[in-house]
Amino acid sequence: MFSNGKIVGVYGIAKDITELKLTEARLKENEVQFHHIFNSLDVGVWSWDIRQHKLLYVSKAIETISGMNPLDFKKGFRNWKELIHPEDRAEFKMNQIELRNGIPCQYQYRIMDVMGNVKWIDARTFPVLNSEGELVRLDGLITDISKKKLEDEKINFYAYHDYLTGLPNRRKFEEELEKTIINKKEKAEKFALLYLDLDRFKFVNDTLGHSVGDELLKKVSNRLSKRLRPHDHLARLGGDEFAIILNQLGDANETITIASSIIIDIERYFKVNEYDLHITTSIGIGIYPQDGQTVSELLANTDVALYRAKVMGKNNSQLYSPSMNIESYKQFVLENDLRSAVFDKEFILHYQPKVDPKTRQTIGAEALIRWNHPEWGMLSPAEFIPLAEETNIIFELGDWVLSTVCKQINQWKIEGKPIVPVSINISAKRFLKDDLVTKLVKILDETNVETKWLEFEITETSIIQNEEKSLAMINLLKEIGITISLDDFGTGYSSISYLKKFKVDFLKIDRSFINGIQSCSDDEAIVKSILHLAHDLNMKVVAEGVETEEQLAFLLQHQCDVIQGFLFSKPLEAEGFMELLSNDHMQIIRNIEKHNKVPEKMETYRIDIPKPIKAKMVITQIDGVPILLGDTCVVIENIGIGGLRFSTKLQLPVLKNLKLTIETNAFHQPLSVEGRILWKDELNANRYQYSLEFDLDEGEKALLTTEISELKV
Repeated sequence: MFSNGKIVGVYGIAKDITELKLTEARLKENEVQFHHIFNSLDVGVWSWDIRQHKLLYVSKAIETISGMNPLDFKKGFRNWKELIHPEDRAEFKMNQIELRNGIPCQYQYRIMDVMGNVKWIDARTFPVLNSEGELVRLDGLITDISKKKLEDEKINFYAYHDYLTGLPNRRKFEEELEKTIINKKEKAEKFALLYLDLDRFKFVNDTLGHSVGDELLKKVSNRLSKRLRPHDHLARLGGDEFAIILNQLGDANETITIASSIIIDIERYFKVNEYDLHITTSIGIGIYPQDGQTVSELLANTDVALYRAKVMGKNNSQLYSPSMNIESYKQFVLENDLRSAVFDKEFILHYQPKVDPKTRQTIGAEALIRWNHPEWGMLSPAEFIPLAEETNIIFELGDWVLSTVCKQINQWKIEGKPIVPVSINISAKRFLKDDLVTKLVKILDETNVETKWLEFEITETSIIQNEEKSLAMINLLKEIGITISLDDFGTGYSSISYLKKFKVDFLKIDRSFINGIQSCSDDEAIVKSILHLAHDLNMKVVAEGVETEEQLAFLLQHQCDVIQGFLFSKPLEAEGFMELLSNDHMQIIRNIEKHNKVPEKMETYRIDIPKPIKAKMVITQIDGVPILLGDTCVVIENIGIGGLRFSTKLQLPVLKNLKLTIETNAFHQPLSVEGRILWKDELNANRYQYSLEFDLDEGEKALLTTEISELKV
């Protein structure tokens, strides 16, 4: 207070600021706590004052990420900018513009720490505005994502590359093939595709283990990589299959030369651990564009060429050719379709009766698997079992047969039908697998079938692969009540010691000896010897493939216990077999060749040819799609204006959409006729008879009439 310029008094205002001080203390305490938390995180936390151009806070993780002391950053924010990878600085500057406009940013970029290491950073920056909308501060989080980036890159790499060899995988290869086709189409250039499959690689895996097999694949990959030119592409498609794109191609001969050099390279031994491994490779070759103008076409046709290389004895290369012979083409299709056939339930069982030759009663049956292929019709085991063994589908197929037979026996039992023991063929691989008995017992329990109704047929091959294990398995099966039969006796590595060592219940004489009974004294002597030997060892004998009454009489005379063959019945479906089983005794089929045959149409007059004519047959169309295949030899047995009858060892389906051409030079003029199969008949296990209905115009009929008339005369 003033008076005349002098202080005469003082007014004072007092305010309690305790709460304010406490609040500030709490804020300070919270700030310390937050800083403590921030400093314990792997994430770098920072805050930058825009107006004062200084760093307000930076956590310790910044030092871990960048290698710089946090105090160094407080000298200027530009220090961080100097760490940014040169290639990422432009994008960093663009994001700064967004931030100045108040827009939060999240982006990833690289820095180079003080040691020169490149690191990936995930940055999240949040602009802070005042009440007037002005940017006053930037807060941010920085995370080192280098490990995640590496993992992502690894995932992306193995999405397109083989994990074992590091080579491009099938997915990457097909993409590269697509690009190559587009490029070569624009330039009107050729290139070659090679398919490689290592021969006997599975044997290495099975005998030496997968670790050795894996090392072998790596060494093969390295050797192939060194052989290729810089512009070629190599990939591992899976398993022991590789593919190569030969990008710059002079001609087919150049491709063959490269393929031959690869074969020579692979023939050189591979040193894996303590093993010197010798393998070979088969190569299929396809040329763009003549062997396929799309990825799928070129891959499929090159695969066909590879299959041909395998058929030709392996360790060779084959150019794709559309003129594969019918049998090779058929085997190629079957191999491709086999795995899906199990899933699609295309397999069925037929039952062939086993007959007591004295009483003519059916005393058993053999279950024989058939494949009802959608294109090739009903296929016998000889056509697909070797493929199943090679691809290991035999395990799944064998268990399916065992389960199906037991279910069928149980069904017959439920229906009150008569039951006889059923024999099942067990492959060598399945027989020697440890879980056979466990699987068998499980199926028997599930189907409520007694072991006395089952018989296992094994081959000599099963025994010689592992005698000790085979003996243990046979004894174990016999202990639980399974009858054991030694199939195809005399055709393999026969040894009398096997019969002494392995106490089987039945010997089956192979059909090759039975067929020769009437014409070959050696076969006759062998059959008699087997019968006498088996009986002396308290074994029974089954003769399979019996087709004539003379064979039956011989076997009956020499005390053969069981007869199986077309003389009594072909293999039948379950329903047909059950009807046959209801008969008191089996009737002999006196004319096997005419059994169950569909007669020719009455209007198609045929002339029987005294001396069968050799001809060539070609499949020209399947399902309306033209197909170019090589020829197969057939024998023409009769012929008329409307058709002919021929026989061959090849089994063909009876389908309206299958068109054949038969050619022969046996007439005065070369004859070529096209038609469709009306019916087929199985003459024996290795030969089939067909009736062909012609598709002829009037001119062709007139020409054929002349030829047939001269033939008749």
